[in-house]
Amino acid sequence: MQNTPFNVIQGDTWSFEIDYEDVDGNPINISNYSIVAEVRDKPGGSILCSSISNEDGIELINFPDKNNSIRVTFQPQQTAKFNLPKSAYQVKIVDTGDTLVNGWINVDAGVINV
Repeated sequence: MQNTPFNVIQGDTWSFEIDYEDVDGNPINISNYSIVAEVRDKPGGSILCSSISNEDGIELINFPDKNNSIRVTFQPQQTAKFNLPKSAYQVKIVDTGDTLVNGWINVDAGVINV
């Protein structure tokens, strides 16, 4: 799932799930690993939001019944910080250094401002 682009409306909730598997498609258990999610203005640039836990508005959920999957959720206060027209993101396993997913977020300001 590396190099996966996403489309996000600035200020909306954004969520996606990741399944971690080996090259043959076999699940790799990540239930005891620490996961970090970051969004930056560009690769290696300034951090717009980051979390290694369920703090700072980013929610990382390990599924107990599917121990190779996590859900990453960015709350509206986080996506409001994303740069227009795009920002870079990465989700990584801290313990192994493996990247689960990364790429560009195409950011739209949206139409309705509530």
